[in-house]
Amino acid sequence: MKFDTKNNLDRVICKTEFQEQNNWIFCDWEGYANVDAIKKWGLDFADLIKKTKCPYLLNDDSKSTGPWTQAMDWIESVLIPKVMDAGLKYYAHVVSANTFSEMSAKELNMNIGGVLEMATFKTVDDAKKWLKEKQSVNA
Repeated sequence: MKFDTKNNLDRVICKTEFQEQNNWIFCDWEGYANVDAIKKWGLDFADLIKKTKCPYLLNDDSKSTGPWTQAMDWIESVLIPKVMDAGLKYYAHVVSANTFSEMSAKELNMNIGGVLEMATFKTVDDAKKWLKEKQSVNA
């Protein structure tokens, strides 16, 4: 199961896929994500979690540009409760080299740290390793 999310310029900014072989949902972000695109992605993502009952997210934000703090209130107040209700428990976030994007991820981690287990990484390989450790503990 997978879906693509486009920004306001009709450009695909996120490819989201349930990777059954890894038992995680992989999101591959690229470019600039406007607030409406983030909200659209979030609702589709919550539906995917419900359908797959997958508690693991690998969110690769390494190719994104710009901050997403403009969507932070919505992410914290609407999206996080929605995806947690759907079953998300572990969130591995690969940060962008873009300073503003990395700051957005760190702000989110501080704000939801006690609610959802989230960790930030510089590489996809490190994020995968962390998720596999979480899976082995919960097997």
